[in-house]
Amino acid sequence: MSLPDPASPTGRAVRALRTTLLACAGACFALGVMGVAVALLTEDASALWPGATLLGAGQLAMLVAAAVAGLGLRAVLRGAEPRPVTIRVRRHLATVRTVLAVVLTLGVVAWIFVRPSAVVAVVASGLVSAQAAVLLHLLKR
Repeated sequence: MSLPDPASPTGRAVRALRTTLLACAGACFALGVMGVAVALLTEDASALWPGATLLGAGQLAMLVAAAVAGLGLRAVLRGAEPRPVTIRVRRHLATVRTVLAVVLTLGVVAWIFVRPSAVVAVVASGLVSAQAAVLLHLLKR
């Protein structure tokens, strides 16, 4: 199987989808590393679970986004028309971004009410995971 011409619409779609896949997988890995760091560095157990769950939500969203991009890349490489595939991937990335933003907002608010002593860890973890939503917005463009 040969790769398409990079200047063709299929080649541009392959490059965009491959970049999206790698960026989402990299963000998923980075959030996982942050989760492990939070677990190792947190002495207070009351701050561990809020941070881990918020980072886990971001990681799960990036895993879903990577799967969406991977399936789109697979479809284009198998010969599907690139424009409908990239439109569908964009639409799914926007949905994942919106769901992630809502989940993080609700999660931060809920954890602040449940564990007010861990407000710094909650807000910090929420902001770190929110970067995944920003990445999805940038990749959707």
